Amino acid sequence: MRAGRLLGAILVIAALAPMPIALAQRDAGPSAEPPTPGQPQPTAPAQTAPPSSAAPPGSGAAAAVSGAPAGTAASAPPEADGDEGAIPPTAGPKGVPFQRQPAVLKDGMLRIPGGRFTMGTSDKNAPPNERPARSVAVPAFWIDRTEVTVAAYRACVERGACARPSRTSPMCTFDLGDPQLPVSCVPWSSANAFCLAVGKRLPREVEWENAARGTTPIRYPWGGGHGCGVAATLAGETTNRSCSGKRPSKVGAHLGGASPYGVLDMSGNVEEWVADWYADSVSELSPRAGASHVLRGGGWLSVPSLARTTSRNWGSVREAGPNVGFRCARDD
Repeated sequence: MRAGRLLGAILVIAALAPMPIALAQRDAGPSAEPPTPGQPQPTAPAQTAPPSSAAPPGSGAAAAVSGAPAGTAASAPPEADGDEGAIPPTAGPKGVPFQRQPAVLKDGMLRIPGGRFTMGTSDKNAPPNERPARSVAVPAFWIDRTEVTVAAYRACVERGACARPSRTSPMCTFDLGDPQLPVSCVPWSSANAFCLAVGKRLPREVEWENAARGTTPIRYPWGGGHGCGVAATLAGETTNRSCSGKRPSKVGAHLGGASPYGVLDMSGNVEEWVADWYADSVSELSPRAGASHVLRGGGWLSVPSLARTTSRNWGSVREAGPNVGFRCARDD
């Protein structure tokens, strides 16, 4: 009898033993569930974008341009779902979060509100002509959402207002038969003439960088790392293979690579002429004269590290290669 009672007590204790563990798992919520092999795990709380990454209240125009509803956190690029290899925006240097900025779209141009922003970089590994980072003020302005297309440039040629691009390379886009490619092989003088002919002008270098990075010091316009899904450049630092094949992409093809204001192709596709003469020193931006003009953004034949928001290149008056194009701007 005594042995039977002892055996019964042991069985009761064994039955009750798992209960605290089960209760602990239930109270802890879903995060306490053991991981399932092969399944993606939840993002750690420390990587969640802070509230400051939300779009400013009332920025309905910006939401229409970027594809993100106003007042929501910018946790991914607009319309990037179909962009294979797209990298979602992440925190910028020194933990500064990527932010969508309000911008009005009209007649193919975006209004950049201006103000102060960080131009350049203090990264000691960056080329000297990008350093140091400094706060710069810029008035409001308008800039083309995309690079100037073959179709738009051809129309200017047919009106007699623009010079036909020289075919300096078989890769020049003017005669490739695709009107939506960015026009390339255009020297600075022809780019400037086109913008004036359509009632615009070339953007100033400070305007170009403001449109590319917004008010946060991000390395790439979309706020994340490089990838062929978000920009047409060379596929890596040590390869001659371009993300876009044997020609640049159609303008606006990389929606996931939009800048905080919604400007497209600010990294890669074609390097872009700006109005300024080039100077090595960032303390001498926009010199009154020079021997070459500034090129920004890198192109489909540039390595990714030369297609950052702070990357600066230059071209002589004769520069008209297949990696070079432009977009226009105008005063507010």
